[in-house]
Amino acid sequence: MPTAMRGYKWILVAVDYFTKWIEAKPLTQPTAQNVENFLWANIACRYGIPMIIITDNGTPFANQRIRDFCGEHQINLKYASVWHPHTNGQAEAANKNILNILKKRLDGAKARWPEELSGALWAYNTAPSEVTQESPFALSFGMDAVIPIELEHLSPRVEAAARFEPEALQTWVDENDDSRRVDLDLPEQRRELAAIKRLEHKRRIERYYNRKVNPKVFSRGDLVLKRRLLAGSNLGVPKLEPNWEGPYIVREIAGPNAYYLMTCEGTQIPRSWSGDDLKKFYA
Repeated sequence: MPTAMRGYKWILVAVDYFTKWIEAKPLTQPTAQNVENFLWANIACRYGIPMIIITDNGTPFANQRIRDFCGEHQINLKYASVWHPHTNGQAEAANKNILNILKKRLDGAKARWPEELSGALWAYNTAPSEVTQESPFALSFGMDAVIPIELEHLSPRVEAAARFEPEALQTWVDENDDSRRVDLDLPEQRRELAAIKRLEHKRRIERYYNRKVNPKVFSRGDLVLKRRLLAGSNLGVPKLEPNWEGPYIVREIAGPNAYYLMTCEGTQIPRSWSGDDLKKFYA
């Protein structure tokens, strides 16, 4: 991000897997201390301790301090496959959405992005998804947020509140109680329906994708070569150097298209690797 006032240059983003609710915070430095503070203040203290956290392999996340924090709070810390950001697609999509909203709000004043970040988060979290027709706010709290346009054009619920008469306080309290009870009964139904819609959408995308892709499948014990990539970039190696290195042994299947490797001497390779960056080795 462009350097802003107070030295802000990075955005730390977290997204809930189901509701798609986004939390974000501007940072001057992407340090382990800042990440730990964010996880505690913005996640744990607001929504409770998460069961699982998936991060990329950046230094602010892949360090002993974050592992100790997650171990202390019994959080299952997982890392995305190396050089394969699609493994952590939720966070990547959240980053893209936040950046697109900020671009529209900033125009030429790019350095003001920390001031507009809260508004961008609010816009995203209160907007219905095209897939589920529900907003992250509604799926999180069981009701739709009151947004500024409702105050300008008086939506039915705002108009009802505006006509409140102090003499009818008890009637209003009773009606409000009944309405809230209905709201409290609906969240689970809304979440189940959203989950069904999202699953069906995912299956449609998967069918379309699978028509064009020939997936690689490796078994435990297979000999494989690993794609060589330059440290700190997504670029390949120079032209005259080999593109693949190894062989390695598939030590364990981490998940769909993700594998843990080890050398032929038995040394374990850190992190999981995407099947897209592996190919079979034939001795």
